[in-house]
Amino acid sequence: MSMALKIDVLQVGVLATNCYVLRTEEQDENDCVVIDPGSQSELIISFLDGANLTPSLILATHAHGDHLGAAAPLIERYGRQFMIGENDVVPASQQLDWLKSMLGDFQEPPAPSKPLKHGEMITAAGIDIEVLSTPGHTQGSSSFSIDGHVFTGDTLFKETIGRFDLSDGDQHQEIASIRNILFALDDDTVVLPGHGESTTISHEKEHNRYVR
Repeated sequence: MSMALKIDVLQVGVLATNCYVLRTEEQDENDCVVIDPGSQSELIISFLDGANLTPSLILATHAHGDHLGAAAPLIERYGRQFMIGENDVVPASQQLDWLKSMLGDFQEPPAPSKPLKHGEMITAAGIDIEVLSTPGHTQGSSSFSIDGHVFTGDTLFKETIGRFDLSDGDQHQEIASIRNILFALDDDTVVLPGHGESTTISHEKEHNRYVR
């Protein structure tokens, strides 16, 4: 399966979270998928409305507030589904006070429409999404594999990995997730992380000192 996938990225909030907006050129309607709406809901809504897009699904890679702090306003406006990994459902409703304070505009996310499990396939806006459970940064961290791209949240960054020293992080688990799950993807898979610039699986296999 190959689709003409169009990806826009908005950097939002004080931690410059990558909020991704996905659509396909084949899709007649103006449906899209939003991944990690972490902050600045007005900016995200302005972009969507300006592009005449309506999200049919809102995904969060994990429970931290800088990745889902704007989910509630988007869901309120568009009335769409919100999904997150099954082991991050409870933590999403129990945010760290210091993180909420830092973000400034955090809003409590709604209960998810559906908790996501490893290997699950979901389709929205004409986009087929494979859910990969990649715990370690959080216990419910998920990556989303879509047509030669993988959205890794805070699990894998360019030449580094996400922090594992927060309440439910685990260094060995995170490294295992990268080696066993993400590195099993094709080498030319484009890695789109929760912060920073994109990379590829092959580049990380060669240059990421945490998982070589």
